[in-house]
Amino acid sequence: MSDNHQAIEQLTRALETVNRKIGAVECHGLLTGLLCAKSGLNEQEWVRFIAAGENPEEGEAVFKALYSETVRQLENTLLDFHPLLPDEDEALEERVVALAEWVQGFLLGLAEGGSADPDKLPEDSAEIVRDFAHIAGAESYEFGESDEDESAYTELLEYVRTGVLLVNEEVNPTKAPPLGDVTLH
Repeated sequence: MSDNHQAIEQLTRALETVNRKIGAVECHGLLTGLLCAKSGLNEQEWVRFIAAGENPEEGEAVFKALYSETVRQLENTLLDFHPLLPDEDEALEERVVALAEWVQGFLLGLAEGGSADPDKLPEDSAEIVRDFAHIAGAESYEFGESDEDESAYTELLEYVRTGVLLVNEEVNPTKAPPLGDVTLH
């Protein structure tokens, strides 16, 4: 069983304990969008938000781990961010649907954080948010299992991954120092 598969199962169980009617993949997108929109969102605020008034004790560790890992990835200067999605050994159709759900969650997180209006975002981020709105409808497209469809999915996933990093950098600039020596001439 892969790490993503286990993480999705654990998050699904944690969401069930707090009676959230959101899937694990969409939940990760939601958290990522919130973190991009609200630079001051801390772990406890996230747990309170996702638990929505329920007692989060059983799921709290999972919610905190998701928060910590997502923050780590978003702040990583090596651009190590990856949406929590089914692994490539799953059917392409399932992965496309999951990517659409993840993007829906991301857009919801931006909206919850007050950064969903493309007219109020920097130009590149605005374009990405508009594209994400189209990608969120990707579950209605028909995909086969050909190499071309697999390649198209991979390109779309990379666009989402790098798009999130760009939105995060434009809306919530990283304070991390650059890696290595930087000499300007």
